[in-house]
Amino acid sequence: MERPRFDTYYTNEQLLAALQALARAHPGLVRLEALGRTHEGREIPIAIVTNAQTGPDTDKPGFWVDANLHATELAGSMAALHLLETVLARYRTEPRARRLADEQVLYVVPRLNLDGVAAALGRPPRLLRSGTRPYPWPERQPGLHPEDVDGDGRILQMRIEDPAGDWKVSARDPRLLVKRAPDEEGGTYYRLFAEGRLERYDGDLIKAAPPLAGLDFNRNFPAGWRPEGQQKGAGEHPGSEPEVQAVLEWFRTHPNIFGALTYHTFSRVLLRPFGYRADEEMEHEDLRVFEAIGRRATEITGYPCLSTFHHFKYHPKEVITGCFDDWLYEHKGIFAFTVELWDLPSAAGLEHKNAEKKFIEWFRHHPPEDDERIVRWVDAHAPGALVPWRPFEHPQLGPVELGGWDRLYSFTNPPPALLLAEIAPQTEFALAFAAMAPRLRWRAVQARALGEESWQVRAVVENVGFLSSSGSVQARKQKACREVRLRLELPAGAELLGGRPEVEVGHLEGRSNKLDASPYWASSDTDNRARAEWVVRAPPGTVLALLALSERAGTLRRKVRLGEPPAAAGTGAPAPPGG
Repeated sequence: MERPRFDTYYTNEQLLAALQALARAHPGLVRLEALGRTHEGREIPIAIVTNAQTGPDTDKPGFWVDANLHATELAGSMAALHLLETVLARYRTEPRARRLADEQVLYVVPRLNLDGVAAALGRPPRLLRSGTRPYPWPERQPGLHPEDVDGDGRILQMRIEDPAGDWKVSARDPRLLVKRAPDEEGGTYYRLFAEGRLERYDGDLIKAAPPLAGLDFNRNFPAGWRPEGQQKGAGEHPGSEPEVQAVLEWFRTHPNIFGALTYHTFSRVLLRPFGYRADEEMEHEDLRVFEAIGRRATEITGYPCLSTFHHFKYHPKEVITGCFDDWLYEHKGIFAFTVELWDLPSAAGLEHKNAEKKFIEWFRHHPPEDDERIVRWVDAHAPGALVPWRPFEHPQLGPVELGGWDRLYSFTNPPPALLLAEIAPQTEFALAFAAMAPRLRWRAVQARALGEESWQVRAVVENVGFLSSSGSVQARKQKACREVRLRLELPAGAELLGGRPEVEVGHLEGRSNKLDASPYWASSDTDNRARAEWVVRAPPGTVLALLALSERAGTLRRKVRLGEPPAAAGTGAPAPPGG
């Protein structure tokens, strides 16, 4: 099999071919299904990675990864593909990858927004935020709409000389524009726009138009959802878009998912909930877990882990609502992060001055020297990302100049040659996060003879994973998943004399509630264990079936033959169905 390439960005067709090749090369470990269909009818593939011989995927702890919810954020889809390829390539040689596939399940949707990507990579290109459906109005609104007016396959920038303009040419690089000083007069100045055409142009007024396809899928999820007048791109109602509805439905039918990553660009940061509420409103125990996972992410990737509400607002008095990671945590109690891949300024060596990485503020104000340093880096590593200005006769505006930033492969995504170096550490973090799953094991299983063909059956189950069997405190509060249950199934001729066939034993903690670093007052309580007992009447040699059931920590099955010696403590790795 030809391995996927990670020095380019795949079209929809190339991505599907790569997924199909992985599925053919690894039968029994990966299968492709349809998550749903897009607005334009494209089938959204989801890759399900698990060993079919060790049981169905829904009986195992599930980890979710998706990408390319936004149309131009192409690096995310390649990061998701890299994760898939890495897990499958390492399955036979690396214990962590083997355990992930044998005992857990990985759900990967490399590209949720196929319509938007088809538009972005088309000729001519259309650079959309999300989907292609006209929204909120069916026709183009007055103003400037980004468009490839010269037919070169790129949407660059357009500058128009104007004495009242707010930009001027940098004295250090003629390709670069810098801001005119507030009191500056007597020079040559420009207005700066996206390359494009105007709708209903009156010959005088130019303004950026709201996009025809104004949806933002990451504002269409139910958590904190607000209508268009309060949150642009939100859609007519939560889950109004088929791509988002497909995700909601998958999570409804797969309560085994305990953790999630959603890949976006750009900023080189790991964002955690909430987008619209302060940390003080989060369950404190869950906040500590988010921070612990975030610290591990920083160790592996170098990306800081920040609160969207506290550190990533686009406007200091506005919040972001309807986001995927907020919905996963707030409604489902799933620990979920948004990974913002890539950051051109930091790649160029600009170090943000504090750990909080005020990235959005940098775009609003920074010294011209920063831009000059970025240009030097781009010339060395991504030639062509900053295009020299050239005259062009615009069909509506007359003489203009086209040039400036080709943002798709500079600011929005890494230059293709640098893609692999950017995404490879994210795969390592995804594997580490997936390894934090809650996981059930049998600690002890015993059938003790009481006489007269009666037996005491005793089972102790434990969670050997990092996370609780519920995942989070929020999940318990929302009743997002059921408690752990122990079930004894009897064959014909056996009789239950004591106990109920199925016993709820509550949720089992992992190590995530034991995060205090000091040993001086630590207490490692065995709150990860639970026990149930039954009294059964049956002849020696009768085989009973014992099950431990947890939606997020997995399902264990065990046969108990009456009269056999008890199993040793600590045994009981998941066995195939009936094993």
